[in-house]
Amino acid sequence: MNLFVVTNDFPPRIGGINYYVDQMMRRFAPGSVTIFTSRFAGWEAFDREYPHEVIRLETEMMLPSPAVRRRLHQELRSRKPDVVVFGATWPLGHMGPAITRKLGIPYAGFTHGLELTGTLVPGLLRHIGRDAALLTAVSEWARKALGPSFGWDGRMELLPSGIDTDQFHAGVSDAVVRERHALGSAPVVCCVSRLVARKGQDLLIRALPAVARQVPDVRLLIVGIGPYEATLRKLAADTGVADRVIFTGAAPYAELPAYFRAGDVFAMPCRLRWFGFDVEALGAVFLQGAAVGRPVIAGNSGGAPEAVKPGETGLVVDPTRPGPLAEAITSLLQDRERAERMGRAGAEWVHQEWTWEHMADRLKGFLARIH
Repeated sequence: MNLFVVTNDFPPRIGGINYYVDQMMRRFAPGSVTIFTSRFAGWEAFDREYPHEVIRLETEMMLPSPAVRRRLHQELRSRKPDVVVFGATWPLGHMGPAITRKLGIPYAGFTHGLELTGTLVPGLLRHIGRDAALLTAVSEWARKALGPSFGWDGRMELLPSGIDTDQFHAGVSDAVVRERHALGSAPVVCCVSRLVARKGQDLLIRALPAVARQVPDVRLLIVGIGPYEATLRKLAADTGVADRVIFTGAAPYAELPAYFRAGDVFAMPCRLRWFGFDVEALGAVFLQGAAVGRPVIAGNSGGAPEAVKPGETGLVVDPTRPGPLAEAITSLLQDRERAERMGRAGAEWVHQEWTWEHMADRLKGFLARIH
């Protein structure tokens, strides 16, 4: 089966959807996929090593404009793929019905948290869903939230993010990261994510004084970049914990497992924003943290709780107040045996049920049913 993937979200651009599309397509036979996407700094070097053909438009933001539609139809007429797949169903999926009507090619779409924006306009997503051959969701929460708007209530297939278990495993060493950031043997709380308000890094900073009263040497390792960084740095200073908070900046993918492992606890108290339309649909970082053998703490919002087995692989907390978060962190840092038990259970769960190979096989099964 030959796939033609239409996506604005693709490496070397950094982000959850970019990684999802990239890793899912790497599990298909080399040359069986064509990627139709935008450009981003470093794209030439990335494309040379990618196992599939990548077509890059001369733009950093691909939208369903008339010019993009014309170029897309031109490429589809030339290649005649079996299925067109939208890496994020909204907004590019609006081009799907015309692809099926004019070219006779079925289309499918992955959904993430992004598509919640499309639900703001009644009927907007139903236009995409009407003719779609397949729609997927990354969590049960996302499936229930999005299905009715697409007219696919109860019919969307579950296709969560997978984890690269060759890289993310409990045998990873954190020695280099601890030395680089002068962590020594201090107890560390780690958060790896983009620095945006939804992720809740500010709540971790607000919780830190209470944690420090019980765990005097505690450090907070914040890994990532984003527009919220200046706000977070000021908050750390105003809260009196600037000497305990380490901002590492962006970490190369190859080093991410070591950063996750450097935290005795992984925590990201993600929360709902913008009346529920800015939300974590699942949260692959929780699974990555579990994969390296660390207990995880997730905010009780969106699909994030589905990436945790509460009390077994980690904890789920109220993401609106620092108190419950401080209690959860403190309990795990003080009870190392419990934390290690959760870490072992989480690693076993992820390595059995959350691999990219497992998720790609599910996708291949879904696509096979289209023909």
